[in-house]
This record gives sequence, structure tokens and C-alpha cells, in this order.
Amino acid sequence: MGTGFGAHGGGKSGLLFSALAMLSFSVNICCSQGWQIASNLTLKADLAVRETFDSNVYLQDHDPSPTVTNAARPFRESMVTSVMPRLALEYKPSSQFNALVSYSPEAVFYHSESSENHVTHRGLLNFNGTDNGVAWDQPNSFTWIDGEDKCLFFGAPGGAPALGGIPTRDRRDAFIYRGGFRATIPLGEWFVRPVASAYVHEFFTEQLNSRLPQYRGYENYVDRSDVNGGLDIGHNIAPATRIFAGYRYGYQNEGELITEPGIEYDNEYHRVLFGIEGQPWRWMKLNIALGPEFHHSTATTATNFDGNYSVLYVDASVTLMPTQKDSVTLAIKQFTQTAFASCSVYEDTTYDIVWKHTFDSQWSAGAGFRAYNGDWLHPVRRNDWLYTVSAVVSRSINKHLSCEVSYLYDWADSLVSNTSGREYTRHLASVALKGSF
Repeated sequence: MGTGFGAHGGGKSGLLFSALAMLSFSVNICCSQGWQIASNLTLKADLAVRETFDSNVYLQDHDPSPTVTNAARPFRESMVTSVMPRLALEYKPSSQFNALVSYSPEAVFYHSESSENHVTHRGLLNFNGTDNGVAWDQPNSFTWIDGEDKCLFFGAPGGAPALGGIPTRDRRDAFIYRGGFRATIPLGEWFVRPVASAYVHEFFTEQLNSRLPQYRGYENYVDRSDVNGGLDIGHNIAPATRIFAGYRYGYQNEGELITEPGIEYDNEYHRVLFGIEGQPWRWMKLNIALGPEFHHSTATTATNFDGNYSVLYVDASVTLMPTQKDSVTLAIKQFTQTAFASCSVYEDTTYDIVWKHTFDSQWSAGAGFRAYNGDWLHPVRRNDWLYTVSAVVSRSINKHLSCEVSYLYDWADSLVSNTSGREYTRHLASVALKGSF
């Protein structure tokens, strides 16, 4: 990728862009159709088109050092056009086995920053069923990003934006797989649940030696993966609520970085879990799992890195329903993983609170707040926070057509001094129109 698709011009459109400075404006048109091929086979097709104004394409608020050539510039604006068709095939021959196959390519065109043009190919291959009381499911998602094979140069103090600049990362050549398996086997008031999960992230971008003057500020990407499996044993303490204890053995792999040959952060880990899940009361739903996680490095790491480290693993959500029209969800996710933009390990923590309200059959609204933290283990000095405030109002015009107005504000903060290049702000405001037929 990287070819141009035309620059934004003036006229009436230019007046609109000026009025929306620092904001993102998008319109979505979505069409959907389903065909019943056979009694157990359904084909669905969707199409979404989105037009967006992006006021800070490279997540940069500060001017780069003049010694860094080709550095990403602050507040670069661009109109962005996205076209996303989708085909899905559902196969439901019986309750014992169901399958879903889907393919959805998304072509994204940055009219003023053509290096960010990319096509994201998304595929799903999901299986599930229930046989003699045993419920099982095996989700698989495949993502191939066909984008620029060169990474960006960041020249402001601190280097790449907070948390490595995930939005800019996800426009470049890469392959991502996420999958898993889970089966719940009832044993009277008890149950046994074998589980497994896998995450693989392969980058096809070129690595350059950023320690050389001509490549100063270049952000390299490093392959990584995380695979684990284990078993939960639980007990039903109420008709809709159960507690469990579990164990996972896992392995994390990290590729080699050109600037640190021979240094990797591969590690094995043991995770002990305790949890509760279900709906103990009409107004509350729980899904909580937490426990200690013990890591041991299996490769050569940096001299001052402690290869034996332990962290608290948390994957928890609580949904409160104080009225029939309101829900409030609080969620925490905390775990440790190898980094994608450096040879290192960091603790990845997300706090979410989301409120949803339904006024009537046509109108609904919601608001949310997210605090996302990446805290790198010693000796790396990086501790980033990304805060997001969002709000949305939706209206169902009829059974085929709905519209939505939303607003989102991001601001990133670095807790390490003299790293202003990691900090940025972003406003996104959108208007969406969706149709299904």
C-alpha cells in the first residue's frame, strides 16, 4: 500500500472541515440481507461505508526534533473513507453442532496521508454446540492487515506515542490470530471445564536499526504470542450462580529486535484462578476471575531484568441493572505480556465503566469512561496512561433504519519525565446511519 487516493480539496467541503477542527466526523451506511439457502443454512451479506475526518492521524501533539528526518508531524488531518462488505454463512444442523464462517474486508483510504491506506481482512470460524448437557464452543478469528510495510519515525521526546501507538500499528502489515476452546461438563452440582486460548501477532514490517543516525526515531515491531490451557472446577451455589477454581499453564514468545540481538523475553507462566459467575440477583450479573500469575523467563533478557516475576491476573465485570431501562457495567482486565514495540514486558491494565439507558422503543443513550495503563517492568522506563470519555445517543427510525450520534475524547499521559512525545489528545465526533433489509 502507500499509493495516493487524492487529497482533500477546498470549497464547501473545506468549510465543513474547518468547522470540525479537532473533531472526527463519520457517516455509516449499512445494508444487510439474509438468504435461507436450506433449513439449516443461512447466508448473510452486509455493506458498511464510513467517511471520517481524523484530526491527529499520527497521535502526535509535539513537534519532532529537527535531527529526526521523516518524523511524524503533529495534528496531521485527513479525510478517511472506509468500505466494509461482509459475507457470513451460518450452519445449524443440530443443537450438538453449529458453525459460523464470515469474511469482512475493510478498505481504508486516508486522502491526505496516503501512507496510512490499508485493507484489513477479517475472518471468523466459530463452532459451538451442546451434547448431553455438555456445552462447548471454539471461536477463531483471523485478521490480516495489508498496509504499509514501513513503520513510522517518531522524533518528539520519549519516542512513540502512549502504549506504542496502537492505532498507527494496526494500519501496517500484520497477521493476528485469536482463538480458544471451552467445554463445560456438568457433574451434578459440580462442573469441570477444560479451557485453552491462543493469541499470535506476526508483523511483516521492516526492521531498521534505529541506533543509526539515518534511522533515528524509527519504531520497530516485534512478533509476539501467548498460548495457555488448563482446567476449572466449579460448584453451583444457586440456580444461576457458580463459583470455581482454576489453573492455567501458558507460554509467551517474543521475537528478536534488530537493535538488541540475542535479547528476548520468552517466558512460561502458571496462573491460579478463583472466580464467580452468573446472576445472583435480578439486578446483578457477575463474571469475575482473578488470581496470582507466576512467570519464569526462558530466554536471554536484559542484564537488569528479573526473569522471575509475579503479577495479579484479573478478568472481571459486574453489570448492575437498577431499573428495567438502565444498566451500568464495571470491568477490569489486568495481565502481563511481552511488548510489540520493544524487547520488554509490561503490565496491561484496563478499567471500564459503561452506562446504557433505554428511553423507549426508539431512543437510547449511553456514556463511558476508560482508563488504560501500560506499566513496563524494570529496566524499561515507560508508564503510559490513555484516558477515554465517550457518549452516544441512538434512535431507531424503523425496523430497517437507525441513526446514531456519538462523541469520544482521548488524552494520553506519560508518568516518566521528559517524554512529551508520548502524550497526545484526540477528539472524535460521529454521526452514523445504519440500514438493514
